[in-house]
This record gives sequence, structure tokens and C-alpha cells, in this order.
Amino acid sequence: MSDPLHGVTLERIVSHLHAEYGWDELAHRIPVKCFQQNPSVSSSLKFLRKTPWAREQVEAEFVRLSHKEDSNSLVAHVKRGESEELLATLLEGEFSQTKAHQALVWCIHHLPQTKQNLELYFLPILNNVQDVNFWPDSETMPLLNLAIEHSKLGAGDYDLGLIRALLQRGAQPSDSRYWPPLLHTVDVEGQAYKGRTRAPRTDILDLLLNHGATPELSDSQGHTGLQMAQAYHLKAFINKLRPNI
Repeated sequence: MSDPLHGVTLERIVSHLHAEYGWDELAHRIPVKCFQQNPSVSSSLKFLRKTPWAREQVEAEFVRLSHKEDSNSLVAHVKRGESEELLATLLEGEFSQTKAHQALVWCIHHLPQTKQNLELYFLPILNNVQDVNFWPDSETMPLLNLAIEHSKLGAGDYDLGLIRALLQRGAQPSDSRYWPPLLHTVDVEGQAYKGRTRAPRTDILDLLLNHGATPELSDSQGHTGLQMAQAYHLKAFINKLRPNI
């Protein structure tokens, strides 16, 4: 068995763990200062390079995660960029729905949602997922919410084809088990606008509305998408969500 740490930089390790878990879960798994207080990749690297015992824990978690990933042949093919081998494995059909779901979740966490990645990895796996609304206990949110959450990274050649495909396959646009997707979208775009990471987009909102998302739907605290858009000063969202009088 190859060594998962061979040729892998500490920056790659931290970035991969962050993409997989997020800072909160990573701090829970490895309760060290750099993950608990104002975490970032750069600050974590500085701390871990000066703290050998903490670095050992981080590397050990990376090794455990790598072994888990490699135990799923679909994920293993995607990790290695083996698109043809992935298609062959999918055609053989000798995998469980849990494995297919896990592979799609892995793609959302670790691959940019570009047109090329969609064609090579996301969509072939998605076509083998029978229930796109399935939400296992091991995941923090349903597939549609997860795709929306990771759209916040969408710049340049970001393609919303995954979200479109999930909706076409029956993902519920007003699913409130985690957070109504419409409200989730407004928050993601609002955060992008507030943080000045990119200009807000309305394409995902348009998709959700076109597939029957309920604009008036509120979350557990009574907030609606319109109220959130107003709080973030998203004029284009306000215009689309304001009731026609």
C-alpha cells in the first residue's frame, strides 16, 4: 500500500482536510489552536510547522481520510483523474448506492464545478445516483444544498450544470430539512457580495424559481429570502423576490 503522505505538502494536507470537513468539524476532530481560533490555511501552516505534535495529528487524520477515500473505487478514480476508468466502473455497475452518493459528495467537496469536471466526473456519477434527495446521517446537508454551498467558490469558469442536473433529477427546490435552497442561495451570494470575493449572481436563484421554489418560504427563524436579500442589499434578488402587486 502506497504512503498517502508521499509527495504531499502540508499545505495540500490542510487544504484537503478543510475542503472535506470545514473548520468547525476539523477543530472537533483535531482540537488545536490553529483550527479553533480564526482559522485559515496560512495561519494553520505557520502553527503546524512550529508544532510537531499537532502536525502529526493532522497528518494522521489525512492518512485515515485517504484510506477511506481509496476504499471507494469511484472516489479513487476521481482522485487520480482516471475519467475513463471511472466510466468503466460505472458501466460495470458493481457498486452500492451509498458508494455512488459518497463519490458525488466527494466531487462537490474537492473539485471545482467547471464544465470539464462536470462532463468527466460529476454528471456520470450523478446519473448513477437513484435518489438525489437521499440525505445520509454522515453528511451535513442534502446534495442540492451542498452544491449551492460550494457554488460560493464559483468564479471564472464555474458552471451551474450540477445544480441544474440535480433539479432535473428531482431534487426538491423547497426542501427545508436543512435550509430552504432558495434562502441558502441568497446567503451564499450575500456573503460573496459582503466579502467582496466576487459579484453576486442570480442564475442559481433563477433556476430554483423556474423549478418551483416557493419565494415566500421561511426558515426556522421566520426569515424569508426577500428579507435576507434586503439585509445583504442584493438589489437584483430583491427585484426577483418582491411580490408582484
